[in-house]
Amino acid sequence: MLMKLKGKVAIVTGGARGIGFAISSRFAKEQAKVAIFDIDIFKAEEAVRKIKEEVEEAEVIALQVDVSDFDSVKKGVEQVVKKFGKIDILVNNAAIHLGKPFHEEPLEYWEKQFKINVLGTVIPSQLVVPHMIKAGGGSIVNISSKAAITGEPGHAAYSSLKGAILSLTLAMAVDLAPYKIRVNAICPGPTETDLLYSATTEEDRKRMSERAPLKRLAKPEDIASAALYFASDDSAYVTGQRLSVDGGMTIAAVERI
Repeated sequence: MLMKLKGKVAIVTGGARGIGFAISSRFAKEQAKVAIFDIDIFKAEEAVRKIKEEVEEAEVIALQVDVSDFDSVKKGVEQVVKKFGKIDILVNNAAIHLGKPFHEEPLEYWEKQFKINVLGTVIPSQLVVPHMIKAGGGSIVNISSKAAITGEPGHAAYSSLKGAILSLTLAMAVDLAPYKIRVNAICPGPTETDLLYSATTEEDRKRMSERAPLKRLAKPEDIASAALYFASDDSAYVTGQRLSVDGGMTIAAVERI
């Protein structure tokens, strides 16, 4: 590793598993000090143990945080600053996925996903910005989804709220640019995580792979590489952008239309 994040302090929400864990691990390998925010403290602590087994002298902590609760996030942010002294990077990864055909999707699905997927991005961002300003700048990486760009059956609430993350990214990027805070978004395609495996069959995953021009699903490490790009100085002149990490699925869908 090239130590691209040496001396940086990062928060990764939903960092205990899947894409979040891959990002937390990659950042630690690049010598960032990492705080994993997760509602499941046991999974978060397990993630810390795994990272420390892989990365000698990794500085990683686990904090139980509900990203949709202002007081919970505030406490978590304060603990990070107390432990590491500053915050340079925030990855808003925490999210839930509930889906049914649009006309059957209960209001409860919309409300739950709005709280976690949208407010769970807004609240951590608002609370870290003062610390980033104090540090002289920073990078916020919002995890959206391919579903925000292409129409998909059975995902109306999830798709539209992940679309809101893309619009939010643009607004944040403009508002925060004067403070040298960059804001970008990643749109993963179907990714090989426990969540995907629990929600799909082998046949489903084979079909998804065939839809991708690169003929495979994303690995969590693919998304982590994109997050590292946006978090590091490699993207020092990049803000308000979205990056699709989906093996070409988005462009293939557009071409079919």
